[in-house]
Amino acid sequence: MLTNAPAGPGSALQDPERQRAASTAVALVMSLLALLAAAAIGWVALTTVRGQQLDDLAAHVLSAGSIAVADDLSRLLELVSVSSAALALAVLMGLALVRGRLRLAVGAAVLMAGANVTTQVLKHLLLTRPDLGYGTLNSLPSGHTTVVFSLVLAAVLVSPRPVRPLVVLAGSAVGTLTGLATLVAGWHRTSDVVAALLVTLAWAAAVTAVLAATTTRTGSDHGGGFVPAVLGALLAAGAAVLWGVGPGAGLWQPVAVAMVLAAIAGATALSTGAFAWLTSRTLD
Repeated sequence: MLTNAPAGPGSALQDPERQRAASTAVALVMSLLALLAAAAIGWVALTTVRGQQLDDLAAHVLSAGSIAVADDLSRLLELVSVSSAALALAVLMGLALVRGRLRLAVGAAVLMAGANVTTQVLKHLLLTRPDLGYGTLNSLPSGHTTVVFSLVLAAVLVSPRPVRPLVVLAGSAVGTLTGLATLVAGWHRTSDVVAALLVTLAWAAAVTAVLAATTTRTGSDHGGGFVPAVLGALLAAGAAVLWGVGPGAGLWQPVAVAMVLAAIAGATALSTGAFAWLTSRTLD
């Protein structure tokens, strides 16, 4: 009578090891894709005539609608500071520590520091905007967007699985509203916002790759994030329109406004949803 051969000494660890390897690979691929997308957007927006032209047009199609709305948006952006970001990060790290997740607390701090330092180095030291007829002042990536979105993804990283969809929904809404506010205030172009989202996602995915390489999961892979991310972005874009954000003068601008809204909301929803999916797949 045949019997099953006894398991080898390494077989008990085989599945966890494969799981860690697969999760790490997925996170690294996401990080690389985000970096490549950010580089492509930067190249087109900064170094090509057509890219500068479209970016310049998109930067002027959104209007606050009234002085009161413009003031409200300015005050919203003024809330984004080093001190407020540090306080928010401290809260997120504290929540992770309360859950007994020191590695997540450290990961949130690395994510925040890495994304924001990278944005500042790129904008002020590495990237230039050649004179192609549309101004030479480089503002890519957006620092305000990076600060806010790195906090959003840090919140997704440290949040427990049951409440993560709510965090994703709120985070996607906040990220979308921040990006739109920087455009309406005239501080940034569309490419600046999208590049900031991608730089942040690249760092978040890289941090997750490190965490996944040393984590044995016990949860399910089915922890979607795209639906709440899309819903949050749509709610924020709709709220901005109801608030008074809309087209300026010119008959062509309503279509352009819709395209800019779709670009900012879509990029935010995709980035937030992708990271929520990644954390659900790789971390408990």
